[in-house]
Amino acid sequence: MPRWSVKNLLAWFSVRSPEGGGPVRGRHLGHAVGLLLILAALIAATTVAVAGRSLPVLSSMSRVGGGGEAGHPSNGPGAITSPRGIIAAVPRTTSGDTLAAAQAIVAPAVAPQRLLVPAIGVNAPVESLGLDAQGRMATPSRPENVGWYSPGVTPGDVGNAVIDGHLDWTSGPAVFWKLGRVKRGDELTIVRADGAQARFAVQATSVMPYDAPTDALFTRSGPPSLTLITCYGAWDRQRGTYQQRLVVRASLITPVASPADGGGG
Repeated sequence: MPRWSVKNLLAWFSVRSPEGGGPVRGRHLGHAVGLLLILAALIAATTVAVAGRSLPVLSSMSRVGGGGEAGHPSNGPGAITSPRGIIAAVPRTTSGDTLAAAQAIVAPAVAPQRLLVPAIGVNAPVESLGLDAQGRMATPSRPENVGWYSPGVTPGDVGNAVIDGHLDWTSGPAVFWKLGRVKRGDELTIVRADGAQARFAVQATSVMPYDAPTDALFTRSGPPSLTLITCYGAWDRQRGTYQQRLVVRASLITPVASPADGGGG
């Protein structure tokens, strides 16, 4: 096969006129077509070079388990169901958010041991929980305990950690009986098993129906945050659950402090 150079291509397209007078219109046509081929070759080379560069990779879907629920103890857990896999939208972050996320990445992913909410007098042991038989986030085994969804995010790390607790028990009020009294700016502290502490400030409280979707709570991206959940509203005897859920959302306000930094308790 002949080796096609730009010169050969131009010569091939330089057709002589029927009168034998040398290349006239054919020469111009050949030059024009040749120039088009050169331009096409340059475009193709540029396309290959760009395609060869690495492109950003979209985050894959993370399938994580259910929502927090603290139901009436004489009945089964409430109906905050296990969320389906979702692609989380990339939030717009400030430099402070980015710094907090970077600090959380290097923090040790040690399980939480206690939850402190001074505003309502809570100093509770933390149980590690998964899903119950119905595919919902389980609830603590004791009224004075809170439950951390351990397949999800560790409090203080990137993303949103979820902790639930009972509103009441057969013996009376339970650990989150006064959770509705917390307000914006109140501090929450997570003490990890190694003595490190993660401090959060309440950003917002909200109430949602007991069967509302909870997918958005179980995120593994974005600035470190913590969500507390308990039951709320009237008791529905027919359904065997409270009609609403109280959701308290808090954000990390300081880097996770290790015992060596004076963060041990």
